[in-house]
Amino acid sequence: MVLALGYSSDNFHPSRPGRLCRGRERWIQSLPMEEPPTLHRLVISGAAFTDDSARDALRGFNRAGIEMGELLTQILPGGHLVAFKEQGELAVVPEGLEDEDETFRVARRGGAWFEGCQRWRMMVEDPQDITALLEQDNVDGFLWLEDDLLSAELEEALYLLSGMAQEEQLPVKRFQPAGVVEVLQHCKALVAVHLDKHGPAIAIYTHEPLDVVPLLEETAEAVGSLAVPFAIPPMLARWDRALQELRVRWTSERETEFPVPPANEPTRWSRLGQARAKALSEE
Repeated sequence: MVLALGYSSDNFHPSRPGRLCRGRERWIQSLPMEEPPTLHRLVISGAAFTDDSARDALRGFNRAGIEMGELLTQILPGGHLVAFKEQGELAVVPEGLEDEDETFRVARRGGAWFEGCQRWRMMVEDPQDITALLEQDNVDGFLWLEDDLLSAELEEALYLLSGMAQEEQLPVKRFQPAGVVEVLQHCKALVAVHLDKHGPAIAIYTHEPLDVVPLLEETAEAVGSLAVPFAIPPMLARWDRALQELRVRWTSERETEFPVPPANEPTRWSRLGQARAKALSEE
C-alpha cells in the first residue's frame, strides 16, 4: 500500500464556510455575523491505496503513517495546547478530570434515551497524549494558547463553537462558523477535528497563514509517506486528481520515478495525468 499525507492551505470565510465531508459532517447553522474576518485554514488528512486511481483508498490522517501529536506540536511550537470536548462520554473521559459540575445528560436517538456526558478541557504537553485522544476519537479539538488559562470569554466562545453539537446523527454537526471567529479572538489557533470518509481530518484555523509545507513534506518523507497538496480540503477532493497533478510536477522537477504505480484501469484523471507527465519527460 502507498501511504500519503494530503494537505490544503486556503482562506476560510466564516459567512461562507463551504461544505465539509459529504455525507459525514456539516456545519452547525451559524448565527448572523457582521463583517466577519477572513481566516486561514490548514487541513491535513491522509490515505492508503494501491495505485493512482485511489479506488481502494482508505481516507483519514490516521492512514498516513504519521504521529499527528508530534506533527501538531511542531506546527504549533511553544505556548500551550488545551484539548476540549463538549459531549465527552463518561466511560471514556480522560483520567484526571474530576469536575463533576460539568456533567449533564444528552438526549440520543431522537430523545428515546439519555446519556451521561461531561464537558471537559485538559492541557496536553506530551505528543503521545494528543495522538491517543485523536485515535480514540475522544476530542473535539485543541486550543493554542499563550498560557494554560481559559478565560470566561473563551469558555463562552467554545460553547458557541460546539455547544449545539449533534454527534449521534449523520451527517454530524460539530462546529459553528461563528464560533470559530469568537474562539480566535482569545487564542492563537483553533485545531478542529473534522471527518474524512473513513477517519478524522485536522483543520487548523488561524488569522495568518502557517508556513509549514516544508515541515509536512519532511514529516511524510521520514515515515515513507507521500506528501500530496490539494487545492481544496482533502476530505472534499478526489485523490486520483491530486495524485496526477503531483505526478506532472514530479516528472518536470525530478529525475526519480513517481512513487505511485499506475492503475491497470486508469480513471479519467490518471489518464490525463500520465499523458501530461509523459509529454513533459520527452521534452
